[in-house]
Amino acid sequence: MKEYVVFIVRYAVIGLAIGFLYLMFFSPSQQITNSHNPSPFSYAPAIDKINPSVVSIYTQSIELNNAPNSGISPRAPYTTRNFLGAGVIVSSNGHIATNNHVIKNASRVMVYLWNNEAYEASFVGEDSLTDLAVIKIDGNHLVPAEFADSDLVNTGDVVLAVGNPFGLNQSASLGIVSATGRRGLTESRLENYIQTDAAINLGNSGGALINPLGQVVGISTASYTQMGADGINFAIPSNTTVQIINAIIEHGRVIRGWLGIFIVPETGHIIYNIPKPKNGIVISRVQEGGPANRAHLKPMDVITHLNGKPVNSFEEYKQLLLSHTIGDQITLTGYDKTGPFEKTLTTELPPRASN
Repeated sequence: MKEYVVFIVRYAVIGLAIGFLYLMFFSPSQQITNSHNPSPFSYAPAIDKINPSVVSIYTQSIELNNAPNSGISPRAPYTTRNFLGAGVIVSSNGHIATNNHVIKNASRVMVYLWNNEAYEASFVGEDSLTDLAVIKIDGNHLVPAEFADSDLVNTGDVVLAVGNPFGLNQSASLGIVSATGRRGLTESRLENYIQTDAAINLGNSGGALINPLGQVVGISTASYTQMGADGINFAIPSNTTVQIINAIIEHGRVIRGWLGIFIVPETGHIIYNIPKPKNGIVISRVQEGGPANRAHLKPMDVITHLNGKPVNSFEEYKQLLLSHTIGDQITLTGYDKTGPFEKTLTTELPPRASN
């Protein structure tokens, strides 16, 4: 009898324990509560991270008034114009990257931080070829932005544009990367834009295009404004930005590198009956005493890659080379009559620039 009672009690305890566990993890009330309080996904951490690094820029320029005087009252010879844009803090010393068109010809540049602290900025340097410029403020406790590798950006990636659209500072808009490597949009010889549908309005120029980690992947630059266009906006890749602003901070300007290589143009393959390779470009000649000559590159050698990136036209070669400054290491991959080669060259000043 005693063993029977122990048996009953033991399994009663087990049953109660199972019931308790069921109520704890699978009760309807618990499920209803959870369904009404989901954990929403948010990009707030990314915005919180980048906000201290994005500034609002207000510029003032004085322009000569060329319109003839009319009427009794004389017209003022000069007109004062105001513009707005954005920028990204790139050093704790107060260097700020922005678009050149934001501060071009400005007689005064005012910078407002995310906490509304105001500073007058000084001009450091610009590069009209990439539409990038650097200004500087004397601020304390500045937070430089973190830059990501824009070569890893792919079509379909989520991005956010943070800037100062129409004077609404620290505004953010969400979108995706629509395309990469966009060219032929301006008269510049150096274009490699990231296209996005994240809104880039007046005042966003110079602001940050970030990934969901709050890292800068590009500098917002332009919008496609042709009638009927919507959601077609462009940013300068972060890798280009870092190279250019570092050169400006160090030298006050961008001094682009030279390798002493001359390429057979498209028409040259036809006129001179030079076989065009399936992949790569053909060297027509090398400058004596230049980096390519010292690396033993020769006419008719074929270059297929520059720093691991495919090169199939003079335009692609030029775009890649122009993004490098003096002293950069460049690895050329290709082949000659003896077989494949890989050579590392250091960019230099062109002969005319060094005189």
